[in-house]
Amino acid sequence: MNNRSTKQAGTRKRERGSILATSAIGMLSILLAVGLGIDISRFYLTKTELQNAADAAALAGVSALNTSALGITKAVDRAVASMNKYEFNKTPIAFPRSNVLFAVNLDGPYMSEGPAAAQPANIRFVKVTTPDSPVGISFAAPVLGKSKNLSATATAGLSVPLNIVCNFLPVSVIDYDTPITPGQTYTFRGSAGTSVS
Repeated sequence: MNNRSTKQAGTRKRERGSILATSAIGMLSILLAVGLGIDISRFYLTKTELQNAADAAALAGVSALNTSALGITKAVDRAVASMNKYEFNKTPIAFPRSNVLFAVNLDGPYMSEGPAAAQPANIRFVKVTTPDSPVGISFAAPVLGKSKNLSATATAGLSVPLNIVCNFLPVSVIDYDTPITPGQTYTFRGSAGTSVS
């Protein structure tokens, strides 16, 4: 029994400090994981801010489209004004007019303000791309670098009238003087003024 306890005491002396080293490595790993989580959450937060700004600018731009060259200019003006209201990382951005593009179809090709103004009647979509916004990296800087550039893109388009999608226009008919006969064809027109047609 004595021999066994002496043997265990010798083994324990050789293991002294191993818990300290293991704890130090574990704490360092946890600290690095938390730091990486903070950096990644900052990326997501900035990307969300950029996407919200791009969405707002695209919607502001498409709201000015009116099938005229002046509508194209106003669309760019509204998109730039909307984007310049935002700040990223407490830093205002300079949003150039060249980051607003136009297209006839959703899949493009997208064109700048000048070519779009040449065919304004066909323009239906506005695409806005935010400039690169640098995001500082705190804990993962040795691996990822001191900063990372993020940007966002949003596209907005004019709504298609209902009669183009399903080839009918929903109306409500009220019988006034003459009743409507089933099976007959009637033409409905909006009359001038405020009276019912």
